[in-house]
Amino acid sequence: MHTNITMSDSEIKEETEVEVEEAKSDVEEGLEDAGEGLEDASDKVQAGAKAVAKKVADPDKDLESEYQKEKIKEKMD
Repeated sequence: MHTNITMSDSEIKEETEVEVEEAKSDVEEGLEDAGEGLEDASDKVQAGAKAVAKKVADPDKDLESEYQKEKIKEKMD
């Protein structure tokens, strides 16, 4: 014997609302992660630009160590 079980309109609506809220939460979380990644990339670019400027001003400076110093400063800001 095979029984068909169907959901009422209110059950379908309730389930859909739950799925929409879950999807909304996932999207918000993804946007937050993307924003953090963008901010991190921006800090790295700024640190790199400052390190290169210092290297140009003083060719004896080590570019990698200047970059690391500037990266730390950017994260603190």
